[in-house]
Amino acid sequence: MAQIIKLKRSLVQNSRPTTSDLSAGELAINVYDGKVFLRKSGSVDTVQELVTNNYSGSVTIQGTLSASLFQGDGSQLTGVTVAQSATVRKYYNGSTWVVNHNLDTPNPLVQAYDSDNYQIIPQSIRLTDNNTITITFPSIVSGSAVVGKGGHIVSGSVDADNVTGFDAKVKTKLNIDGVFSGSEQVILQGDVTGTAASSSIAEIDGGNI
Repeated sequence: MAQIIKLKRSLVQNSRPTTSDLSAGELAINVYDGKVFLRKSGSVDTVQELVTNNYSGSVTIQGTLSASLFQGDGSQLTGVTVAQSATVRKYYNGSTWVVNHNLDTPNPLVQAYDSDNYQIIPQSIRLTDNNTITITFPSIVSGSAVVGKGGHIVSGSVDADNVTGFDAKVKTKLNIDGVFSGSEQVILQGDVTGTAASSSIAEIDGGNI
């Protein structure tokens, strides 16, 4: 006949063993909470709580945690750096959606969609702070909010010497528009030197005017 091995156990909610209850390496369980405990003996003698697949509580992990999928609204995530191009999408059901995007920006881009992914216009969108947006509707709405990090202005300049064909384009434009005023002094390396008598000269080729 098979024998049943029973670990030390408690039926009291939130009850947990201490080092005086367990020998080093011994396991115990709280049947009410569904939690498992182990006495760890080493540099520090403590009782450690083991994580189960439906664990509820705080978990501290020393090292890197990797996974293929994260589920949840991320509202309690801290210390997370989000890339400039990243967006956050969260799902809600209610007349008020409080979106904790953690993008740390005063210039968020916000869009709201219903449960069929049609874009909808909220009654109001309020920038609560740099990490939170409050979206309100006149009635209960099920859908999602998409928030992106906006406000990035791209500016700069390029030296004219680095623009291929710039000189030729300027000369062509000046010839077409005849950009010479009547008071301009025009000095030519050719047949004519002096003040142009015409208020506008369309083209000069070094020949007769």
